[in-house]
Amino acid sequence: MTYELRPEIEEDYRQIKDYWRLEDFKSTKYNFIAFHIVMLLIGYLYFQLYKEAEEGYKYAGKSLPVAMKKYTKEGPKFVIIYSGQYFGIFGFLEFIQLYASCGIEVKQYLDPILAKV
Repeated sequence: MTYELRPEIEEDYRQIKDYWRLEDFKSTKYNFIAFHIVMLLIGYLYFQLYKEAEEGYKYAGKSLPVAMKKYTKEGPKFVIIYSGQYFGIFGFLEFIQLYASCGIEVKQYLDPILAKV
């Protein structure tokens, strides 16, 4: 049974190594490397689940770069703002309107943060 899965396992490993940057570590500390690997595998598994879902079925058998080229996001865009334990989810237009209604002091505080986006 396991031997029959070998080509699929090898293809999964190749995709994880080539497209998901398995070996692209930003640190030499064990905790960071372990976190990187665990998060990468969770992301890869979510991608596999997405491809099995109705919305992602058209990407079945496709690698991440191919799926990313063909993916089009539909629906409204949202902005999530958080500070400490509080957060808010705003529609993009609603966020722009909130920003426009802010005073100069608040805008000066937000501008450096928004410049990073």
